Amino acid sequence: MSKIQFRVLVVDDDEDFVSAVKELLERNNYDVVTAYSGPEALTRLSEYPGIKVALVDLVMPMMDGFTLLNRIKDIASGLTVMIVTGQGTVQTAVEAIKHGASDFITKPFDKDVLLNKLEVIRKSYELENKVGELKQIVSQKYGFENIISGSKVMKSVFERATAAARSSAPVFIVGETGTGKELLSKAIHLSGDRSNKPFVAVNCGAIPKELLESELFGYKKGSFTGASRDHEGLFIAANGGTIFLDEIGEMPKDLQVRLLRVLEDYKVRPIGHTREIDLDVRVIAASNHSIDELKNEFLRDDLFFRLAVIVIEIPPLRERKSDIPLLVDNFINTFNKKYSRNLKVLSEEALNSLYQYSFPGNIRELENLIEGIIAVCPHDKEKITIKDLKNHLLWQETQSSEHQILALDKLEKFALEQALRESKGNKSKAAEKLGISRDTLYRKLKVFKINQA
Repeated sequence: MSKIQFRVLVVDDDEDFVSAVKELLERNNYDVVTAYSGPEALTRLSEYPGIKVALVDLVMPMMDGFTLLNRIKDIASGLTVMIVTGQGTVQTAVEAIKHGASDFITKPFDKDVLLNKLEVIRKSYELENKVGELKQIVSQKYGFENIISGSKVMKSVFERATAAARSSAPVFIVGETGTGKELLSKAIHLSGDRSNKPFVAVNCGAIPKELLESELFGYKKGSFTGASRDHEGLFIAANGGTIFLDEIGEMPKDLQVRLLRVLEDYKVRPIGHTREIDLDVRVIAASNHSIDELKNEFLRDDLFFRLAVIVIEIPPLRERKSDIPLLVDNFINTFNKKYSRNLKVLSEEALNSLYQYSFPGNIRELENLIEGIIAVCPHDKEKITIKDLKNHLLWQETQSSEHQILALDKLEKFALEQALRESKGNKSKAAEKLGISRDTLYRKLKVFKINQA
């Protein structure tokens, strides 16, 4: 597969030289524009948009290379200029760099050297474009305006999150599993002044307790058995940006003391190191436990109040059912593209059934439901029906609260078994899929008498 052509301007009063360079570059898939003087080069820049590199001869009549370089920088500051000359002295090279040239090549030049230099510049431009595309994709996916909701109860959530994005204060997001806590945390990060810095997410319940300290704070090679290399830790990896501590309530109490010290001083000392490292990191924590549970059972008081400077509670989907049609439309569009389907709407009966369902798995459960239906439906299917829903949901429409509890238990057991199957028995991965800690997973496996072998 050939590379996308990259436009280069070659400026030299030597026609043979220009012809030779043009032929060389075109053979290597560069798009070449030529000029034989400074004024002609300036005309070419206006005639040919998208020129990324200019190879400029230093000694030319009418306008020398340095003068042309200065003019180019005035009208196209982002364009890369390489000076080409037969006067290959250190003084000339230094002068070229002072004028803003990115590189300096002497005549006669090695063809491979020129091609390698241009390839480095081409890759740099491609990387910048890729980063720009990824930033746009991330912004489109995670910005506040792309969190689907039209309910009044979510309006206050967005207002509080928007205010949080304007500060560097710690944020605590509370909500049931599947409500979108990480999505909201990324939106806060991307809407603040740290958006170009790292966003590092860590599930405190998915990492074994004995490894959590070293993963968060790092360690020095040889500091303990198995430490075969230095590891900077997730706090240092997030320096300058945001660290998202998901399921913070699952963190052991003794490690909470260490975390509190880090948050008080904004310094961290990796295991085995003798000095502390300064941190500039924004902390967003999250939990699926209630505020009361966190304060009374799962977190030390001092750590809770250190983290809960700004508290945002995300309501469960059952408390904002007016969002269901919006979410369903969004998921249908998303998974139509993924699976090349053409479903358009839910039947009215199917939509009414979703309104009656409590969605213990919240938005994540609804998303998985719609994906499951679309993934297996015929290509000519146009509407999701009540039958489709019942084929993918293990629930019953009953008025009896006892029956509802039994149905939810059945659903929860099914979800546990499915997560274990998909994780091939790996309990850490299964817990992560379900958004719960390993301890919670083991407890539920025992409750539902699921084989733990």
